[in-house]
Amino acid sequence: MDFKLSGKTKLTLDEIRELCTESSFERGVNYYKTGRVINIEQSGKRIIATVQGTDDYTVTIYEGNNRISATCTCPYDFEGYCKHIVATLIALSLNDNKVKVVNKKEKEDRSKVILNNLSLDELKMFLNTEFDKNQVFKENFIIYFSGKGVKTRNLRDYKKEIERSYRELSDRHGFIKYGMNVDFNKYYDLAERFDEAGNTLEAVTIFQALSEVIAENMENVDDSDGYYGGEFFHAIANMTYYLNKLELKHEEKKRHIEYFFNKYIGNEPDYFQEYYDFALREICNLKEDLKFWGKLLKPYLSEKIPDNNQWTKYYQAIHLLSMELYILDSLNDKEGFYQLIQKCYKKDHDFCLYYAFRLEKDGQHQKAIEIAEEGLTLFPPHLSKEIRKFLNHHYKIDSPEKYKQNLVSLFIENQDWDDYYNLKKVCSEKEWQEIIFPLLINSLSEGYTRGGIVTDLYLKENMFEQALQRVLSQKSIYSLSLYHRYLAEKYPEKYFYAYLELIIPFADSTMGRTHYRRIVTYLKQMKKIRGFEAEFDKLICLLKTKYANRPAFLDEMKYL
Repeated sequence: MDFKLSGKTKLTLDEIRELCTESSFERGVNYYKTGRVINIEQSGKRIIATVQGTDDYTVTIYEGNNRISATCTCPYDFEGYCKHIVATLIALSLNDNKVKVVNKKEKEDRSKVILNNLSLDELKMFLNTEFDKNQVFKENFIIYFSGKGVKTRNLRDYKKEIERSYRELSDRHGFIKYGMNVDFNKYYDLAERFDEAGNTLEAVTIFQALSEVIAENMENVDDSDGYYGGEFFHAIANMTYYLNKLELKHEEKKRHIEYFFNKYIGNEPDYFQEYYDFALREICNLKEDLKFWGKLLKPYLSEKIPDNNQWTKYYQAIHLLSMELYILDSLNDKEGFYQLIQKCYKKDHDFCLYYAFRLEKDGQHQKAIEIAEEGLTLFPPHLSKEIRKFLNHHYKIDSPEKYKQNLVSLFIENQDWDDYYNLKKVCSEKEWQEIIFPLLINSLSEGYTRGGIVTDLYLKENMFEQALQRVLSQKSIYSLSLYHRYLAEKYPEKYFYAYLELIIPFADSTMGRTHYRRIVTYLKQMKKIRGFEAEFDKLICLLKTKYANRPAFLDEMKYL
């Protein structure tokens, strides 16, 4: 069954790779190939998938206004999207017929077949029975039939309704624990019904209420940027989507522009500020809108950007200037834009990059390169990634040596394998082996880098002995497991005894069934190493004796 998607949600594999780390991408591919994406449902612009991992995780993808965003209920807290989101995006990209895809409209069509064969009395009997058993269903019924295109509830009514959902999940102190997620799906469905009935403004009100309740309750949930942060963005994105669908004239839109701007300035909570900025950029699509936004903004602009050691004031000033630059750029006010950007580009790496791109757009290529190169001297490497990427477009053609050195810096700082492959292409074999590769190894071996990158480099070069020594030197059973498939078969004796040295200290480190399952996973990997069956059997006997008083551990070991 084809999944009907816009071009933005149906990403290519290369586009998906850009949204995550290399590790998350590889694991996402594995999750997809092993059938972990078990269900996908679509409702308007919202896509919900279930992905099997340690638990069943819910992935939510929202598409709208030429962009996508995604959240997952897993505890992943690193750069980019997690493997569950990646697996879902791959399933969508490939229109996988093995994935159960449920389209909301088709579900409704199937129910219509049943309804058409029911009598009115049968239907009433069923509904009355369900109303007695399920208060939520009764409320949803009332909501549905009071929402047939007629405005019957105001913002306050919707907020009270949503607040009640929070209270049902909270403890006696009003706090909602991590993993306890309020289900907002009925409000998405209700907004869609209002829109289909011709009352799109009511859909706007619903998402305004939803965004306000989520924002007002963030201090009461153990989750500042996970599920509830994602749901807040979805609410704001839907609100702007329906506002744009209304095609309001400027005078009608002014109150909404002012609403989002005041929310931005109010800064409650501060980690949602960027979403109000997003909303303003989405709905200010007329020249009059932009000018009105600029008028609201003007009293808050600083004459001078504070030093970055005054972080709060600096951050606020930078973001307000970013708004002003966006407005001037969108109005094509070149004089105003260049006057402002020349004053502030040395203060912030994003402004420096913005300046370079605008110069390039206006045909001032050499000046754009000069500004970007100046940025490399002004900002530390971890803030210069995008500036270096900008320069690469120019260096690749005009300055091969600079292009090469820039790729070296990019890979050392960001460990992006695309930079590695591009770098290797432009080096001779001798230069690579004698200069560039040793430089990468030495640079990445010093200080803090993403774990395993040096080992990964050795493996890319088929330098398995060096990779083995790197793994063994870490004295980490996790690292042994991570590189098992690359090294265990080549060096079975060293690998088996490395596991043997680490498995008991690891088993002693903590307790609990999750920990026991991890131990069993490592034991299964040990068992696959051929030629050490007797030693493995002795280890199992030792573990069963040593941990005889841990029945949960013994229970997990029966799966060996």
